[in-house]
Amino acid sequence: MILACPQLPASSDAVIVVGGPAGTVAARLLAAWGHAVLVFTKAEADAPTIAESIPPSCRKLFRAVGILEAIDAAGFFRSTGNTVWWGGGVSRAEAFAEGALGYQVERRRLDRLLRSQAEAAGAPIIERMVTRVEFDAGRAVVAVVDGAGDETSVDARIVLDCSGRAGVVARHGFRRHGDGPATLAIVAVWDRAAGWPLPEPSHTLVEAYRDGWAWSVPVSASRRYLTVMVDPRATDLERGGDLAGTYRAELAKTRQLAGLTQDATLAIEPWACDASVYAAGRYAAPACLLVGDAASFIDPLSSFGVKKAIASAWMAAIVANTGLTRPEMTEPAHEFYTAREAEVVTSFARQAADHFGDAATAHDHPFWTGRSTVGDDLADLANQPSAGIDVEALRGDPTVQAAFTDLKQRSRIDFGPGERLRIERQPGIAGREVVLEARLRLETPAMAPTAARFVRGVDLPALVEMAGDQGQVPDLFDAYNRRNPAVSLPDFLGALSLLLAAGALRHRSA
Repeated sequence: MILACPQLPASSDAVIVVGGPAGTVAARLLAAWGHAVLVFTKAEADAPTIAESIPPSCRKLFRAVGILEAIDAAGFFRSTGNTVWWGGGVSRAEAFAEGALGYQVERRRLDRLLRSQAEAAGAPIIERMVTRVEFDAGRAVVAVVDGAGDETSVDARIVLDCSGRAGVVARHGFRRHGDGPATLAIVAVWDRAAGWPLPEPSHTLVEAYRDGWAWSVPVSASRRYLTVMVDPRATDLERGGDLAGTYRAELAKTRQLAGLTQDATLAIEPWACDASVYAAGRYAAPACLLVGDAASFIDPLSSFGVKKAIASAWMAAIVANTGLTRPEMTEPAHEFYTAREAEVVTSFARQAADHFGDAATAHDHPFWTGRSTVGDDLADLANQPSAGIDVEALRGDPTVQAAFTDLKQRSRIDFGPGERLRIERQPGIAGREVVLEARLRLETPAMAPTAARFVRGVDLPALVEMAGDQGQVPDLFDAYNRRNPAVSLPDFLGALSLLLAAGALRHRSA
């Protein structure tokens, strides 16, 4: 239950400004870990909310943050995959691997569920509007007003801005908006009592057309949300056009989804929301973290909006917990958080840009060509180049290939530290905290200098440490898997070849 006018304490460990899943998940974790948490949210509006398609890969994340059982018990409509008409318009049905099921959720239902989970963990959710946040000497003062207009302030050791696009803190010097195209989502809800005439009625449907794209998410056997994604400057909306008329005109441009609405009833009239992408120049500051959509917004084409928000909340809770329990680790924890957030948004943006580039080959229109470079634009805004080890590039690296071939030809091995073995201490996650962990500084002709701990799940420092203990590769493989989470033999051999090619390991005998 949301509290309207409770008596506020003078201070709290963490204040969380809620806009969606990110805030309530972060609040749940921090409260469960023993911190005093206050969650402020606006009054729930009567306006409709969007539907979200959540892929099965989110189950691991839901389990990690302790909400999987609640999600499964909520009775959300389950999906077996996606059906896509992209590029040339050929239908492509994509089932989730191994029969896994995704979730099709109405955001209001999801938000209410996650709020109840936060409250059950001891995080009170208070219906007050945050009007300003001031930072001084590594602490924050959060001013809020109640429904009567009375203002109160709370002192906090850290503030998590989870306010979504509103960006209560983020809009004050954190976000960077580039010159990318604007995108408007126009949404309506349709009912068809007899069900939908589709080969896979549970699928999310995605269709590209000449100057936009459309998608449809079912939330029950009879109800579907159907959204068109447009550049508002290419419609008549900026000239006073009718939203419902624009929606129907855009929907009529599709070849597949337009037919869905025949014999269907418009249950909720069209409404619009801004879906333009953005990123932040920085994601952390003293006593502050930007979380989820407050920090960045990725194109809905990825279907990873909820996953990104909850992953960001999990990471932010760990970083906040680190600063609250071990203040000396606050700065490296914040640096780690910033790097991870920037890397995530850049990765998702480049994936979306690839899809837009594919559509541009079939639809020669500025809507598509203007979006095919948005991944690079966001990378520039986030000050973050593509990071991590590119496994595909390493497969074509001659030095890695040569090391692998040599490894296969040896009947015995005798490994020792290589001349280029460089071990660094960099931030990483251990349980609920950010710690300084060992990483290897690696470089090959196909890979710029990169500090890495894992490649394909193989713990590189651990492998270097034990590599000289065995005389044959199978014995080293078995020993590694006994001491560490098990990996496959191909991944193990690939990691071993990389260590040899990068000079972190060497053969001590010919």
